[in-house]
Amino acid sequence: MPADASSLIPPGLDQLREHPAVTPEDVPGLLERLAQVPDPRDPRGVRHAVVVVLALAACAVLAGATSILAVDE
Repeated sequence: MPADASSLIPPGLDQLREHPAVTPEDVPGLLERLAQVPDPRDPRGVRHAVVVVLALAACAVLAGATSILAVDE
């Protein structure tokens, strides 16, 4: 099934083609990227670092979770 006209995939692929000299060492890993996300929570109630919460949510989505409830489970 072809992507919709509103899909961001073709522009994203065009951006990747513009930078063919990028090597895997130049691209930060998922945890490094997630560590850059600011944590808006009040520090008094934090039990887990935001990078850990986001990484676990990403793993759940990669495993097939399609809703917040599924990520929670």
